[in-house]
Amino acid sequence: MSPKSASEPMLQTSTTIADPIVSIAGLSKTYAGGHQALKSADLEIRRGEILALLGPNGAGKTTLISIVCGIVRPSSGTVTVDGHDIVRDYRHTRAAIGLVPQEHTTDAFERVWDTVTLSRGLFGKPKNPAHIERI
Repeated sequence: MSPKSASEPMLQTSTTIADPIVSIAGLSKTYAGGHQALKSADLEIRRGEILALLGPNGAGKTTLISIVCGIVRPSSGTVTVDGHDIVRDYRHTRAAIGLVPQEHTTDAFERVWDTVTLSRGLFGKPKNPAHIERI
């Protein structure tokens, strides 16, 4: 596979469909005040699968997603995305994950162009109007 443009490198992988794209093992999060928000979660998501996290308030859904996306650091356990550890290889894993929040907190009348530009910035990508125009 080749990049779409010189400024948009593609992520190279050596995995197969049978390999998990996200692997979570023994993942826990306890906050400084002692609240345990996540208790030893184990999960594998394979390439192409669709996953829904369902559970009552306080079950740890948001904490799990926040850890996988690199927003919150785990207290224990490991998460790999496309074979890369989310702590050691955080730049690679953050580039491989797209997070769509439940509530979008930008202006309701904002242009799609502006929203995409903002999202690129959140992932450390520079402005690239030519790339946005192509997509």
